[in-house]
Amino acid sequence: MRNTILGILLVLSLFSGLGFAGWYAVKKDIAAQAVYQLDASRITVPERPPWVPADFIETALRNSNLAAESFLLDKDLPHKLSQAFAASPWAEDVEQVRLQYPSGAVVRLTYRVPAALVDVSPRGSFPVDRNGVLLPTEYFIALAPDKMKEYLQIRGIHSSPLGAAGTLWGDPLVHDAAGLAGYISDVAAKLKIAEIVPFPQQTPTGSKVFCKLITENSTEILWGRFEPDDPKNEARKKHLLELAELYRSLDDIPKNFQPVDLTKE
Repeated sequence: MRNTILGILLVLSLFSGLGFAGWYAVKKDIAAQAVYQLDASRITVPERPPWVPADFIETALRNSNLAAESFLLDKDLPHKLSQAFAASPWAEDVEQVRLQYPSGAVVRLTYRVPAALVDVSPRGSFPVDRNGVLLPTEYFIALAPDKMKEYLQIRGIHSSPLGAAGTLWGDPLVHDAAGLAGYISDVAAKLKIAEIVPFPQQTPTGSKVFCKLITENSTEILWGRFEPDDPKNEARKKHLLELAELYRSLDDIPKNFQPVDLTKE
């Protein structure tokens, strides 16, 4: 009985070996067929917002050394694609990669959204997202300079980015101001807020970053400390909207009530 079992296992092992050998023998021929080669034009991503360049997919593949002849049956290809898109400065998060026959893939990802432009005089303005991640400047500087006025300006910054596009700026002033810019992005235009000025403020627990908002007509609003999960954020935003409705705009608030101080909210 024992010899019979060993014989069966040996036969199965031989067939298995022949199967692998056969696979490797035809793998090259299969890989040469167009339907099994990854085609950049057949990679689907969410609809690109206007600030993401048209060659987003091709650039992500090229920068990650993913050749056009990437084998669709490569078991590591989904991971490689995920890494390729995650490395793009325009991608905030890659949620899923699903290969699709023939020659394609579906990539679920979230794009980074510009929240503000950091003014670093005299070097110019640099776009950042809500997390303070530096974004490529080409779109704003060369392709659509007219769009620059649509974004909040972060003023009073003297630091330079620590790394390349797609990495954090590296300055708490920028990070906090960018977070506030992202938080008020839904009401900034309505309230005619043009600038955010972060500054260090001494508190009983040490130095903290405070932020000041400035409208198009130079009305100042002291927001105070911005922390993403602070329940006071919503109350402060609501108060600004109420003031704008009461006085028709923030710039019509009587001078004796300025600057507006939201730190007591």
